[in-house]
Amino acid sequence: MKPIVVKAADADSIARLWGELRRVDRLRAGEAVIFDVSELEGTTAVFEAFFLALDRHAAARAAHVEAVDPKGLLAPIRARYDFAAYDGAAPTAHKHRPFLVAVGQGMYGWCASVRANCAFLGETFVNALSMLVHPRRFRFRDAALAFERAGFDGLPITAMIGFLLGLILAFESAASLRMFGVEVYVADLIAIGLFRELGPLVTAIILAGRSGSAFAAEIGTMKVDEELDALTTFGLPPVRFLVMPRVVAATLAMPFLTIFAELAGLVGGSIVLQLMHVPAVVYWRHVISASTVFTVSLGLGKSALFGLLVGLIGCSAGMRTRNTADGVGVAATAAVVGGIVAIAVADGILAVVCHLLGV
Repeated sequence: MKPIVVKAADADSIARLWGELRRVDRLRAGEAVIFDVSELEGTTAVFEAFFLALDRHAAARAAHVEAVDPKGLLAPIRARYDFAAYDGAAPTAHKHRPFLVAVGQGMYGWCASVRANCAFLGETFVNALSMLVHPRRFRFRDAALAFERAGFDGLPITAMIGFLLGLILAFESAASLRMFGVEVYVADLIAIGLFRELGPLVTAIILAGRSGSAFAAEIGTMKVDEELDALTTFGLPPVRFLVMPRVVAATLAMPFLTIFAELAGLVGGSIVLQLMHVPAVVYWRHVISASTVFTVSLGLGKSALFGLLVGLIGCSAGMRTRNTADGVGVAATAAVVGGIVAIAVADGILAVVCHLLGV
């Protein structure tokens, strides 16, 4: 194949040469591209960038660049930049990694992530103890604002989901119990299911989707904008000023949202049973008899734990945001996925513990 010739006549026309890279991308291994700069009088930053890109594209296809440079303009540029390093980082060069290398790099990344999370948890725990000793250091105004966003702003969607959850539970369970003529016990099933399990679980998933991602996006944006570095420079710990108010707000907002979700679910179940000719007085009497203090307390304790997990994971994802274009989006996604996984794992562990204790 005839070599591709790229000729630079003057520094101002370099911008038009970027289209020549499409021709370079058609090169095969071992072929050459001739870069003619014999008529060029001087170089500019744009020229240096194009020369670097040209060499990169050729190296990505195992080709090479042959320079026609009687004036010696390219030698100082090659001395100024490490072309070999740029060639190795070429985005179009897809290098096959051995299986063991890929596994090792994956394990190293996982261990680094675990180490960073442990360091974050340790720093958060130390700051929490410091807040208990010196309560005035806690930023109550920031915590109140975060509680408003996580709690009051999320109340409509939480109540609606709880209402629909009660409707679905009542319809599905009544269809089976009605065959035995005991559809009135749907009220007991809904009350125990909502207070003990479904209310905290569904509300926590909603909180992870709304507030967990918001925490990660807010702190991640601050990191990308170097605001966290500014706080550290001024001697202000980011964990104390940004993480602690949000974690406390999420922990307190979860029981608040759970109560409203459970009440809305009970109302939804009441509507279904009234359509099945079960008196409302009978329904609510069964709900009250099934809603023991222990059942309600267990559900609220679960919800507070889930809120703590959502706050910690959301803020941790925000603190570990990469300074890239998609860094904030990746952090928000990691906060939601990590929060839901942590909620499911914690709920499973609590279910096993309650079973072993016989409660």
